[in-house]
Amino acid sequence: MSYTWVLYDATCPFCISGINVFKESLGKNGCKIQPLQNKNILKILNVDNDDFPEMKVIGNDKKLYGGARAIVYLSRKIWWATPIWALSHLPLTLNIMDYIYKLIADTWHCHEMCEI
Repeated sequence: MSYTWVLYDATCPFCISGINVFKESLGKNGCKIQPLQNKNILKILNVDNDDFPEMKVIGNDKKLYGGARAIVYLSRKIWWATPIWALSHLPLTLNIMDYIYKLIADTWHCHEMCEI
């Protein structure tokens, strides 16, 4: 069985709470969850330990999705989230989703402001 990997920033309280809310639904739908800070993940993605501007998803199709596109990809896996996937196909909707994602990420990205 091929899994979808959901990769989140384990230094961000907003990311951690989001993962905790959706962990059960994602797990039931073939998703494995790992922090981006995992050394194996860092090697796979070829990134530095402090370079996490957005969540990442490695899909069953072995493609890498980030930010709003990652959320859209995951929304296909959870029945009650499929409206997000459907809406993303309307003109300009994905651009709006990207904007909202970046706005939230900029607001909640807290490497310098907080420590866990």
